[in-house]
Amino acid sequence: MEVYLIRHGESMQPSLEYFCEKTQATNPPLTQNGIKQAHKLAQRLKHVAFDRIYASDLDRAMQTANILADPVDAGIEICKQFREIHMGELEKKSWDKFPALYSKWALHEEDIAYPNGENGADVWRRCKRKLDEIASMGYDRIAVVCHGGTIRSIICGILGIPQYKRFSFGAPLENCSVSVITYKEKSSVLHAFNDFSHIKRS
Repeated sequence: MEVYLIRHGESMQPSLEYFCEKTQATNPPLTQNGIKQAHKLAQRLKHVAFDRIYASDLDRAMQTANILADPVDAGIEICKQFREIHMGELEKKSWDKFPALYSKWALHEEDIAYPNGENGADVWRRCKRKLDEIASMGYDRIAVVCHGGTIRSIICGILGIPQYKRFSFGAPLENCSVSVITYKEKSSVLHAFNDFSHIKRS
């Protein structure tokens, strides 16, 4: 199964204003520029035959997926499994409250969980369960519209790279970028990563 991993368009800066009690996560919408980026993405991919589009249930991913879905003529399924990594108490607090943990986390030498949140392995486990379920449906090609941290964790997972290495992938991982994998149970392959050439065009 070919999987297009797509990061959402540019979103508003995270703040308590956008904290969502339902998801217990910061949930900002796309900016106007993010909407334009999503339309450029849709034009680029309009001739790609997707069996299905899957999207994180956070607003910025769902908005991007909805813009993508019309020209590519594919249905959307919303999946909380593809949410961004949950940052736990950092959703409402700053690293200043956790100086010792930050000192260890900032080294990126271990897959350290955010305070009362997830680490990369947690993200990969939930994404893998959903990807395995989707692969069993016999699809040839799908799109997964999600988040930078999620995409990094998936790529580390399929390549067998330690999750703390995910911070080496994409600096940054660009909005509406496309990464492509062939997803197999034991021999997945990364074909493209962080391609955003369509966004740079005027």
